[in-house]
Amino acid sequence: MSTVLADGSVQWMEVRADGSMVEASAPAVMLPAADAPAPRAGQSSPSGQSARAVTVLNVPFAEKDEAKQLGARWDPKRRKWYIPAGVDAAPFSRWTGAGN
Repeated sequence: MSTVLADGSVQWMEVRADGSMVEASAPAVMLPAADAPAPRAGQSSPSGQSARAVTVLNVPFAEKDEAKQLGARWDPKRRKWYIPAGVDAAPFSRWTGAGN
């Protein structure tokens, strides 16, 4: 959920299963995989991102088993679920903000 503040900035909130809200990052961003090596000088993919980029998900704790069953993986460094490269993103749309 997002809220536009008086200064025009956007604040993202995650609504937890118990109804509480905590500040969160924007959903569905493309980030390089945490274990992806840094690109060598002069080398990059056509999009400018690592070939191992992943889509970060905002999965409530109560839905983590479902996300895992669909193929999502947990990134302990970011403490977020993500869609690994090569996995169809369509089943994860409710956690990416796609279609909202």
